[in-house]
Amino acid sequence: MPPKLPIPTLSTTRRAILPIPRQPTLKNPPQPPLNPLLPLQQPTTPPPSRRFSSTPQPQFLSSFSSLPQPPPKTLSAQKTLPYPPSKIYSLISDINSYSLFLPHCTHSLITQTTPPPFHLPSLADLTVGYGPLTQSYTSHVYCIPSPEKYIVEAISGNADSSIPLSILSKHGYDINSAEGRKKTDGGIFERLVTRWEVLPVGQEEQKSDVRLRVTFQFANPVLGFAAGGVADMKIDEMVEAFERRARVLFGGNKGDKGRL
Repeated sequence: MPPKLPIPTLSTTRRAILPIPRQPTLKNPPQPPLNPLLPLQQPTTPPPSRRFSSTPQPQFLSSFSSLPQPPPKTLSAQKTLPYPPSKIYSLISDINSYSLFLPHCTHSLITQTTPPPFHLPSLADLTVGYGPLTQSYTSHVYCIPSPEKYIVEAISGNADSSIPLSILSKHGYDINSAEGRKKTDGGIFERLVTRWEVLPVGQEEQKSDVRLRVTFQFANPVLGFAAGGVADMKIDEMVEAFERRARVLFGGNKGDKGRL
């Protein structure tokens, strides 16, 4: 009989199972190394919300609401022109032509006259502009064609005519209208009086002594302060414009006497 081979026996030795260590969790994971050839990327965080205030901004002109009203200002000019008083009067009373030669006057229209037989201007609309500002207003007009003293007077706002009512009535003007009219100009002027006087020079019928007096006060104090600085220059421009117009219509030379 063949010999019996030994039967291998299985080892019962158990292998120890070692626990796998757990990697610690990092709060801030490591960043990859920076590449100097690539631009840095900024973190994409949403922009903070912007709050818009609903508080109204103060108006510019509101700061002028407490300005005191400037007092009325009076300017005057006088000049001798080598033309008969009747011609100078006809030029001044022709309000419809003002926009043709007066600086900054863009519209001029006689809207009402006295009844026949006088047909004298009694109401007129004017529009003046200087730079970005344009203003329109209405004036009551009184024309007195007296050879001793020609008068053309235009008033607006709360101003009163300096011409006696008896003389106004004599030339066809409504006395009740002259006493009762107020604020027909739309409120731009608190008062405005423009008065022209044309008188003969001594015994010379071909020369005129021309006098202009303007008294004004704006209803808005802002306009009053703004216009006060340039008013002196404007009255000189006004008289010079009438003088140039007289040369165009009546001819003559520049050697007239007088100075503004």
